[in-house]
Amino acid sequence: MKIRMDFKNLSIRKKLLILFIMVGIIPLSITFFVSQHEIRKYALDGQSYANNQTYEQSLSVLSSRMSHIEEISSMLVVNKSINSIFSMNPDHLEISKQISLFGDITSYTQILESDSQFNNIMYFVNDGFVMAGKSSLYRPLSQVQGQKWTKTFLEAKGRSTWLIFEDEYNFLKPKKYLTLGRALWNENNYMESVGFVMINIDLEQITEALRPSVPGQLVYVETADGEIVASTGGEEELARMRLPYTLNSSASYSEIHLESGTYLVRGNQIGSTNLYIVSVIPSSAVMSIIIRIREQMLSIYAVIGLVILAFIFPITRSITQRIFLLMNKMSQVRQGRLNTLDLEPRTDELGHLISSYNYMINSVQELMEEQFRLGQEKKGAELKALQSQINPHFLYNTLDMVNWMAQKDEVENIQSVIHALSDYYKLVLSKGEDYVTVGEEVRLCSVYMEIQKNRYKDRIKLVVTMEDDAFPCLLPKITLQPLVENAIVHGIMETEERTGTIRIHGRIEKERLIVSVEDNGAGIQERQERHASYQGSGYGVENINKRLNLFFGDEAREIQFISTEGKGTLVIIDVPVVKR
Repeated sequence: MKIRMDFKNLSIRKKLLILFIMVGIIPLSITFFVSQHEIRKYALDGQSYANNQTYEQSLSVLSSRMSHIEEISSMLVVNKSINSIFSMNPDHLEISKQISLFGDITSYTQILESDSQFNNIMYFVNDGFVMAGKSSLYRPLSQVQGQKWTKTFLEAKGRSTWLIFEDEYNFLKPKKYLTLGRALWNENNYMESVGFVMINIDLEQITEALRPSVPGQLVYVETADGEIVASTGGEEELARMRLPYTLNSSASYSEIHLESGTYLVRGNQIGSTNLYIVSVIPSSAVMSIIIRIREQMLSIYAVIGLVILAFIFPITRSITQRIFLLMNKMSQVRQGRLNTLDLEPRTDELGHLISSYNYMINSVQELMEEQFRLGQEKKGAELKALQSQINPHFLYNTLDMVNWMAQKDEVENIQSVIHALSDYYKLVLSKGEDYVTVGEEVRLCSVYMEIQKNRYKDRIKLVVTMEDDAFPCLLPKITLQPLVENAIVHGIMETEERTGTIRIHGRIEKERLIVSVEDNGAGIQERQERHASYQGSGYGVENINKRLNLFFGDEAREIQFISTEGKGTLVIIDVPVVKR
């Protein structure tokens, strides 16, 4: 269950990669192992066949050669002339007769020696013959009397016997041969030996006939007594790989274990001789071929796998890249950023999904714009409704003052008030804008004070100390004038002297506009509600707070009052800096 949930929670890219691996890489791997197993089987069979063929070829060559030499030896042994001459008593033959008789043997032997399959023929004869010891062809019998191999030849009773013979009496230097030797018997007494005939083969010729089929293979020929005749390896290989016994196996290789390792071996008797040819192949040599084939196959399958991966990644990327971009855009929607996905239009499933997303975003944007427009209209209506509260009240007070001036026949003052009132309403209308700069608000207060001077006979002064960077900042229209009016009516006019000064100060501090209206009037009594005491104009601080919230939102802070009874009141407006 947990594995299933983990798989469901994987990203689409990982799921696609897993899918491609299951569809492509896993079947490819299974194919590799199955193919490798079959190819290994065929390679082993092929190698075994090649090893047997090479071995059979070497065995056939040696068997043919040995058989041929044995035939030649039989020809010499059964030759009546040779047996008759060697059976003669040399003491009863004249030298000339001996030379003549031995000349016939020499001619016949030279004809046989023309055969390239062996090196030479030697006769060991009675020392009394004049030719004994005169050439390499005829050797004195006394030289070899008592040697081990002569006893071997005699015990064979005329049968062919192969052994290693070292020619110590060679005219050039001692040399070893593989020798076929047979005893020659007295034709008058077959129980008496009159000499030996030996046919010699150079050991190098035997070695040349031994052909290894794989690297590291050892092929050697040995006698039935275990004497090494020829080998394809040196003494070290023989010491490590030679079998401790004479092997005459079947027609195939078998596995054996030696101290130096595991080997495949085969041994057979060469014809009817007492010689054996043995082949020893290390298992590692056979496996090296399999390993090489495996490496080649692995390289091929690795290239195929890389090609598959090279196709997998672009395909998965073409699918997942657009999904990731769409997910990113949706995450931005959570953060309030409505942006469409600008990609080349496509007609696949993802293309339709992206088109639907873009359509949804455009629709939401249109709805939000419509909602914003309706909200702005509502906000404007509320502002206008709040602003309209001042106009009748202020106009009523001003007209009442003009009526009072007319009764006193103050024509010039009436004219001044009418001009100021005209300027005031020009500023109030402000071309239909609901928001004006601080500078325009200050000017509106100044015009308002011009009107109030005629009413209060210059008993009230207005002082403006506004920093330059505060003038361009925006405020809702008619924000400061009601506070100035409240400072006059509920502050200065409540004192016994009924005179005073109103100060307007503004600055920018940490990206916020701080505007204060301060008077030195009567202040606010502690037991009274401060806001209520400043709402006598009918316009009220609550009206200003609502308009500030409509314009600045939650970033607008409520108007703050700092008042000391008998000393005056300080009103502070704290809003964000907004400029055109």
